[in-house]
Amino acid sequence: MNDLKITTNSELRDILKARKIVRAVTKNSPKKLLGWIQAARLEELANEEAAARKLITKGCNMYPKNEDVWLEAYRLARPDEAKSVVAKGVRQILKSVRLWLQAAELEHDKANKIRVLRMALDEIPYLVRLWKALVEISSEEEARILLHRAVECCPLDVELWLALGRLETYGVARSVLNKARKKLPKERAIWIAAAKLEANGNTSMVGKIIERGIRALQGEEVVIDRDTWMKEAEVADKAGSVLTWVAIITNTIEIGVDEEDKKRTWVADAEECKKKGSIETARAIFYPACTVFLTKKNIWLKAAQLEKSHGSRESLIALLRKAVTYCRQAEVLWLMGAKEKWLAGDVPVARDILQEAYAAIPNSEEI
Repeated sequence: MNDLKITTNSELRDILKARKIVRAVTKNSPKKLLGWIQAARLEELANEEAAARKLITKGCNMYPKNEDVWLEAYRLARPDEAKSVVAKGVRQILKSVRLWLQAAELEHDKANKIRVLRMALDEIPYLVRLWKALVEISSEEEARILLHRAVECCPLDVELWLALGRLETYGVARSVLNKARKKLPKERAIWIAAAKLEANGNTSMVGKIIERGIRALQGEEVVIDRDTWMKEAEVADKAGSVLTWVAIITNTIEIGVDEEDKKRTWVADAEECKKKGSIETARAIFYPACTVFLTKKNIWLKAAQLEKSHGSRESLIALLRKAVTYCRQAEVLWLMGAKEKWLAGDVPVARDILQEAYAAIPNSEEI
């Protein structure tokens, strides 16, 4: 109704008729909340804003404990009266999250906004939205202190725990994540955050944490969805957390994949990651794929193409050298290796590679 505009005489007649009906409702059944809101909106639609405010004020008096009527009163209020209307609503409904958030939004001064949100949390300390709103506008040090209180009041919100872990020092962060894991034993995000934390120093623990995490989640009867974990690996890849995404790939790549589908699935996964720009994740998938399917030329070739496009010449040559060790008859791999050495200006080694290739495939015209 708020978006309607009167554009014809017919519509005007309809509005006038509706106003009479709704006025009759508020007069004969004043305890029907919807009638007051509808009556106010009809007056607004008829450009009678003063009358609309008068009606909604009556509605607030009739229903002082109803959140919707106060929010409607705020919407219809003049700019200079908006704060006062919301403040009255808050005093009537101290547990109204929407009214407290609206009160904070109306404060343009950061200190006043923080003051309002702190007052709100005194009344509703278990409300996650209020904590997040307050943390968002606080300094890093203030946010850290607030989050310690927040996780006490809202221990089942994983985002609050993770935010606190990110702001704390290494030792305290470990303790925070351990507490979070006990409160939320089915949350994979906590295990991944713990792995990222260790990646900054205690690198030998990264793989162990992901492995333990998967076992612990399975013990809690959490379904380990391979696609979900692959997406987590991509996120870690883009965040530059190398050890974490490698650990995720290593521990989840075989989950839910039948033996006969492994080759096709892994190659498809790597190609999809490559398309999305998650190059390190694609590389991490090709590593176990090449290890499992040592003699499959096509997998080595796709891994080589990835290195050629996104790696260094040295990494490509090293991969091709390994590939021909297991795929002696793969002409294309020998030729790629020789060409890369030639392009690098190392003609003698390129010649050696071709001679070795000829010994392996004496009937190859290309070689």
